[in-house]
Amino acid sequence: MKISHLTITAIDIPRASVLTTAYGSLDSATTLLIEIHTDEGVTGIGQVSVDAPFYGETAEGMLANIRTHIAPALIGENPFDIVRLNHVMEAVLPHHWGSHSGVDMALWDLKGKALGVPVYQLMGGKVREGVDLMGFVHFGPPDQMAAEAVEKLDEHAYPVLKMKIGLNPQEDVIRYRAVAEAVGDRAVIQVDGNTGYTIAQALQALPAMERIGSLGAIEQPVARMSDLAELARRLNTPIMADEAIYPPEDAIRVVEKRAASIALMKINKHGGLTNVYRIGTIFGAAGLSLSIAIYYDLIGVAAAHLAAAIPCVTWPSPATAMMDTIVATPFAPDGLLLKAPDAPGLGVELDWDKVRHYARTE
Repeated sequence: MKISHLTITAIDIPRASVLTTAYGSLDSATTLLIEIHTDEGVTGIGQVSVDAPFYGETAEGMLANIRTHIAPALIGENPFDIVRLNHVMEAVLPHHWGSHSGVDMALWDLKGKALGVPVYQLMGGKVREGVDLMGFVHFGPPDQMAAEAVEKLDEHAYPVLKMKIGLNPQEDVIRYRAVAEAVGDRAVIQVDGNTGYTIAQALQALPAMERIGSLGAIEQPVARMSDLAELARRLNTPIMADEAIYPPEDAIRVVEKRAASIALMKINKHGGLTNVYRIGTIFGAAGLSLSIAIYYDLIGVAAAHLAAAIPCVTWPSPATAMMDTIVATPFAPDGLLLKAPDAPGLGVELDWDKVRHYARTE
């Protein structure tokens, strides 16, 4: 079997709610859909999010990168050679993890379909059913966030609620107090700073949140690895690395510096399923934990396969709400669990009418 050609489609799907972070606000999700076709008629499909502030690549940049650099290098190759083809992508387009990611996902999907097994089986089989879920509280006035937190717990009884910080330390503490007091002992809270704090601001806000109580994890409040390590030494709450880790080598540095005890994996950010699995091996060997962001559509499906196969994925992931989905196969949480499908490859089919509806016109 040989790769014959690649097809790339940019699509925009509205979010159910505006996502506000230290980077700015987003009201829609732009993704690329990558199809890898073969001379034997088997096609693998991958997807990558192109929220530029988070991943550093725009839709236009990824389209050009895949068409100009990656596709020509993969045509004629055996799609089963996933590890080698990741090295090929890195050789022709170094450090463009987003551009690599959707292609890598499509290779896993293709191989699973060709062999008639689900992706998690290709990775060694299940250690759990899929991704455990947490709730997400959207940024807003303190009373509004507190009300949403209670509503989420009443609806789903999430063990963890995630909220954004990183815009203003004093106001963040006020918002945190409102949510924590509303939640009580029903759940713990994960705060996510998206590198928005300086170390001085972090040491002002985060100990105050610890004193309020209910703080379960602190996700990437500062940018520098050395500052993360200082927070890990000085605070009692587990530190979660996000922006500190891109390729697997970064995970080694986090372990060496003891900068975090949990890491949030984003398939797009790390270059695909292959690198997330490698990072899982590193963190697992160090006795640390992973969480895998599920996002939407095929990205969520792929995250469920990774969570099913990687032993150290023990911290839940935020549930993501979109206005619509391009996945035709029923794929929704079973209670607080998003199960990995058992069908070959990623295990879902797409609604191609919706793909065409949301596709960008070039």
